[in-house]
Amino acid sequence: MKKAMGIALLASSAILAPLHAYAAQVDWVQWNSTGSAGSFSQGGVSIGVTANAQLKGVDYTDYYSAFPGTYLSAAVSNGPGTDGVLQFTGGSSAVHHISFSQAVVNPYIAIISLGQASEQASFDFVDVGNISLISSGPGNWGNGMLRVEGGSVIGEEGSGVIRLSGTFTDLYFTTPVYEDWYGMTVGVAAAVPEPGTWGMLAAGGAVLGLMGRRRRNDKLGLPR
Repeated sequence: MKKAMGIALLASSAILAPLHAYAAQVDWVQWNSTGSAGSFSQGGVSIGVTANAQLKGVDYTDYYSAFPGTYLSAAVSNGPGTDGVLQFTGGSSAVHHISFSQAVVNPYIAIISLGQASEQASFDFVDVGNISLISSGPGNWGNGMLRVEGGSVIGEEGSGVIRLSGTFTDLYFTTPVYEDWYGMTVGVAAAVPEPGTWGMLAAGGAVLGLMGRRRRNDKLGLPR
């Protein structure tokens, strides 16, 4: 038993140790002043991003550098900086839509101040099969955390980074809980890793128990 456990621990170490070497340089959307459009690049190709969303506004403050443990990880090497964050107030059933001019692979979403210490709020995604919580921690307004439940990312003053697994041309989500504002922006790994790298990252995620549970949200009846 001890020998088997030792082998398992050694295997886990072998998987996890290289993860830091593969931290992605993420290209975050550079949003325009209204939050309706922006762009980023993946694999050397510039990709247009369009947002059809009910927003309070766009904030270009760097909320990330002061909290590196919240936004940086073995998977992500840089935060959004001053590229802009979309501000949502929520409180309705409106469906927000972010579209890409061409398909993107495994997009990241940086989240700021989701919910309050006494009241949780959420981003509820539609038809997203697997959401991984990459990092979470304190932010400018408190020390809450994020958690993933199926297609929802829930926070009580939560900040951090999630990754949506798959290939996407569109993202649909709702923000059902009202708050003064909570923020998010989208990014992609600037260079798409080789398949073997994704396999190693997936294996590491399995060891850490970070695989999201699959849940489809059919309540909104959106076209696919």
